[in-house]
Amino acid sequence: MNRTTIQLLALVFLFTIVSENVRAQRSQDWEVSKNLDIYTSLLQQLNQHYVDDFQPGHLTKTAIGAMLKDLDPYTVYYPEADIEDVRFLQTGKYGGIGSYVHIKNDSLYVGMPSPGFPFYKVGLRAGDVILKIDDVETTGKKMSEVSDMLRGPSGTNLTVEYIKPNQINHQTVEITREQIKVKNVPYYGKLNDSVAYIKLSGFTESAAKEVLDALNEMNKETPLKSLILDLRFNGGGLLGQAVGIMDLFVPANEQIVSIKGKISSENAEYKTRMPAVFPNMKVVVLVNNRSASASEIVAGSFQDLDRAVIMGQKSFGKGLVQKVYKLSYNSQVKITIAKYYIPSGRCIQALDYEHKDARGNAVRTADSLQAFFKTQNGRPVKDAGGILPDLALEAPKRVSVVSALAGQYLIFDFATEYVITHDSIRNPDDFEVSDDLFDAFVSYVQKQEFEYKTGTDRFIEALSKQAKKDNYYDDLKSEFESLNNGIDQLKSQEINLHKEEIKSLLRMELVSRYFYLPGKVSSSIKGDKEVQAAVRLLNDPKRYKAILSGSIKQ
Repeated sequence: MNRTTIQLLALVFLFTIVSENVRAQRSQDWEVSKNLDIYTSLLQQLNQHYVDDFQPGHLTKTAIGAMLKDLDPYTVYYPEADIEDVRFLQTGKYGGIGSYVHIKNDSLYVGMPSPGFPFYKVGLRAGDVILKIDDVETTGKKMSEVSDMLRGPSGTNLTVEYIKPNQINHQTVEITREQIKVKNVPYYGKLNDSVAYIKLSGFTESAAKEVLDALNEMNKETPLKSLILDLRFNGGGLLGQAVGIMDLFVPANEQIVSIKGKISSENAEYKTRMPAVFPNMKVVVLVNNRSASASEIVAGSFQDLDRAVIMGQKSFGKGLVQKVYKLSYNSQVKITIAKYYIPSGRCIQALDYEHKDARGNAVRTADSLQAFFKTQNGRPVKDAGGILPDLALEAPKRVSVVSALAGQYLIFDFATEYVITHDSIRNPDDFEVSDDLFDAFVSYVQKQEFEYKTGTDRFIEALSKQAKKDNYYDDLKSEFESLNNGIDQLKSQEINLHKEEIKSLLRMELVSRYFYLPGKVSSSIKGDKEVQAAVRLLNDPKRYKAILSGSIKQ
């Protein structure tokens, strides 16, 4: 077979593939057109013949939601009324009142107002109860309903009726919504002369700049030698900001992430653009199972390039990329368009949304099917399951009594009463919960008739129900009562058994009342075992280098 024949056969083969792709695309386009026509016809028939009136917009939103639910949780439709949510995802800005709120016993409470923003300006503080918003009672409202009432375009007004915890008279105030900018870096500071700490909570359009500004500020007096970058509970954001952060630590022209999708024009490679600002700084990155998306790009790139030690627990495993597209009538849709691949070539996406189990849940890639890749120094790393830390730490566990105290807002409510009689506290770095203050909290909890269920409680309940079904309960009634009494006695001792953990939560809540979010984060670092482990590693250069070189395994 001569060369010309081979070339001709290759052309025929290529033409066949292209033709098949064109036919497949035409078939797909025809299916889309057909189903659009079916939906339009159905809506028209319902409009003409359905016995009751209905809202076409609501029906369409429901239909779209059901359709997208069959894909992945990141492909989301935003009607015109929800465009503020899209703006917040991209910029970290929204029109609103600048405060956290929460619901307890059907009542709406102010959580933590941010200084300088609308709620704070008019005198609303944590613990105040919001009774009405624009003459609409808040009692029994869902959080989504409350959010819709509080958010709105910057410059618009709302009226709030509220009551303070130590007063009986209602107060009414008019508030002007403002553009609220949520900081990506709520706190940074030096833990000692050699170790800096940055809490990064998001990846909106200013994330990389905020990290750089924090580093420059801490670098003014004495040069920084090492950094703890805390990405725990950071759900991600803009891919470009992840690359921008890596720009600070790795050389120019280093590939950080590539994306590959259905359309070749969407494919791209992202590399660092400038010489590293901090090329020799030792870095430890903290992650947990809530670190996702852009957080995993940063952590994974640091790991693949052997530029930082990753500590904590396995990250979430979101290796998908979304892009927002405009639709008609000012609506928009966020669509998953590609998967991303970090420097070693691996994709860390954990769930396969194309394949579902019998319950309709996405299938998780089994550990045995995960492929191995290598970092620049040759260390083995896995794909398809999140970022595995170089140094795994046991996840903090919160026992039932502590979770119940926090979940029932008893720590929050105690802090509200404390603030009424205490105008200020010492610097957040110095403030401690004394034994006397802890005892006061225990007395407060006892007055609230605090109750909670443990796993053992639920097990005994299930066992007693089964015993009743089997007609054994009457014979075993005394044993069940004895068990429950014993459990109650043990539970009565639980608060004191977990005194230090509860004191830590009390300290954070109390500090937040006077120093707000920065103070709360600063206070949370005290006693944080993962941060302490990171400090120890950074102060042990031989071990740090050995982990990155792969000469020791963790």
